[in-house]
Amino acid sequence: MPEHTPTPPRPGSLRSLLGGFVALALTRAELFGLEAEEQKEQLLRNTLIGVAALICLLIGLMAALLFVVLLTPPEWRVTLLGLLTILFAVLGAAALLQLQRRLSRQSAPFATTLAEVRKDWDALNGRE
Repeated sequence: MPEHTPTPPRPGSLRSLLGGFVALALTRAELFGLEAEEQKEQLLRNTLIGVAALICLLIGLMAALLFVVLLTPPEWRVTLLGLLTILFAVLGAAALLQLQRRLSRQSAPFATTLAEVRKDWDALNGRE
């Protein structure tokens, strides 16, 4: 019984064109999957580090504030606590503004995938 080996599609045929589209779509889907995994890992890592740092900073700050309040003479404690409240409110607002600016400058997720798909679309439409 003779073995039948599939013949490659002729260039320019519908089968060849569809094969190219499928290969292109699979490549872009794989790129998208890699970028999605990268984004997920980066987000999880950054969140865990941020939470750990925040907990450590809050515990240290509470201990330092308690230490300062205990060293302050009783007649100045209320004034000191008011000033510290204002200071930390301003610092918190500044940190939130910096975070907002940083997030607005961050590149869009999957930007590489979208750029490649746009290049593919332009090439297919003859705009390259």
